[in-house]
Amino acid sequence: MYFCYPKQSNKIVACTIAQLACRQLFPLTALQLSHMLHAIADSKNQSRLSCNGCIRPGSTVELQNLDTGERGWLQLVNPAQADFHKGRISLLSPLGCTLPGKTADTVISLQLLGCTLRFRILTVLYVKHTVKHDTSTSLK
Repeated sequence: MYFCYPKQSNKIVACTIAQLACRQLFPLTALQLSHMLHAIADSKNQSRLSCNGCIRPGSTVELQNLDTGERGWLQLVNPAQADFHKGRISLLSPLGCTLPGKTADTVISLQLLGCTLRFRILTVLYVKHTVKHDTSTSLK
């Protein structure tokens, strides 16, 4: 996920900052926990999260790093499914916390280790999978 690297001359520092942005950090601060609980309880936010084109868990998102110009894809997933190396980031990671409810062409930013990461959301994809049950067959 090189597109998440900040514009830094030191690749090790840039890699560390990118990984911190995409990995879930524990413990959550009281402020982060408060924001998440308010977002869950807020009925306006719930309707925003169910709108077409809004980022929600399971969404695949194309981001452009506004400092480097690089683009990349990631998927916002629940913590148990997160895998930084496969482009699946936790909803509870610093970058993951900024995405829910946002739409394409929105600019987001976050601070990590004194470095500001800024991204433009280019594309939001969400595919809802439904399982169709065949009622014509009977179990014996």
